[in-house]
Amino acid sequence: MKFLIVFVVLFLQNNLPLPQRSTKSRSFAAWLNFWLKRKFFNRLPRHIKYIWTVIIPTVIGSVGFYFLEQVSWGLWAALLEVALLLYILSHISFERHFQAYVKDLEHGDTQAAYRCAEKYLAVPEVEIADDASTLNIQVIKVLLHRWFEYFFLMVFWYMVADVPGVLLAWFSVQYARASECDAKAWRYLHWLEWAPARLLGLTFGLAGNFMRALPVWQKFLWQSQTSSAEVLYEVACSSLAHNGEQKEWHRADEDAELAVKELKEWHFLHFRSMSIWMVIIAFATIGGWLL
Repeated sequence: MKFLIVFVVLFLQNNLPLPQRSTKSRSFAAWLNFWLKRKFFNRLPRHIKYIWTVIIPTVIGSVGFYFLEQVSWGLWAALLEVALLLYILSHISFERHFQAYVKDLEHGDTQAAYRCAEKYLAVPEVEIADDASTLNIQVIKVLLHRWFEYFFLMVFWYMVADVPGVLLAWFSVQYARASECDAKAWRYLHWLEWAPARLLGLTFGLAGNFMRALPVWQKFLWQSQTSSAEVLYEVACSSLAHNGEQKEWHRADEDAELAVKELKEWHFLHFRSMSIWMVIIAFATIGGWLL
């Protein structure tokens, strides 16, 4: 059933004219701001704030889905799961802006590429540099992590823990990305990302140069304090290496053609990784390990 729901969501996402969304959820931002305006809430310990704004909505939503599954053989619950995943995964919709960025680079217009990256391809906590030599690398790092957090992380926790898992992951991402939160708000998300990041890193190796990526993946496997963004970038670079050499990205201002080629190569790595996991999920569903 989960495979069917994810398949339907991906089909609808690619074929429906869905609106382009930012990385922030306005509904969660309104919920968080409602409590931040209360003086007593700001005096609460950090863990209590997380429980109140993330765990409690997750529990309420999960209970609602549980009772909805008892109605009409779970049909309404399945439709609502499709709508929920479609809404969440729509926040990863950067394909149009990515193509615009690549087109600007192909035409040698690095200023237009910079404006596109700054406005559409960055995330709020990352400031895109105006140095053309590092622009491509920053875009790659940001989109690599964004694809992980707003797609793979959500699907992973949906497969592991159903609706409670995807709600917890989604609310945790929004909580960590909220500028109103304290500096340590990301730590809750860090532990939710630890296993999925390393699993996706292994998938990058399977989708690319596995022999080159495996030693890098093993180096980061038990480094619990290393950020998922760094793990994914280093393993992805290794998996895209050719002839046993470490991957080095070309500067957009020196060789735009090669820079564009490498961007597309990285982008295809996502599709190959997604295909691998769709096959794994399908076999797990057929084998009865996933319902």
